[in-house]
Amino acid sequence: LNIWRQNGPHERGRFITYEAQDVSPGMSFLEMLDGVNQRLLCNGEEPVAFEQDCREGICGSCSLVINGIPHGPDQGITTCQLYMRRFSDGASITIEPWRANAFPILKDLVV
Repeated sequence: LNIWRQNGPHERGRFITYEAQDVSPGMSFLEMLDGVNQRLLCNGEEPVAFEQDCREGICGSCSLVINGIPHGPDQGITTCQLYMRRFSDGASITIEPWRANAFPILKDLVV
């Protein structure tokens, strides 16, 4: 995983590479990020900040750009409705926030 990390709207950001472990095809994209964060916390590192309000495809707060595509490879769904079965095992996935002047990056993937 290449995940955008940024401490605030006036800070410089960069991509940091992480490895997702124990990912099953039935896992949602946000559950996969939860697993990455759990490992980061266990290692004493700061977790990746991302929005995850309803996790039911209703609010849209989880919106991310995945491999350069809004919400990822499936059309008409939110990021929380995206499942890992849409990605090949071992695939490189780039995750970044929405980028718009009206929505500054607050932290990592949160706008």
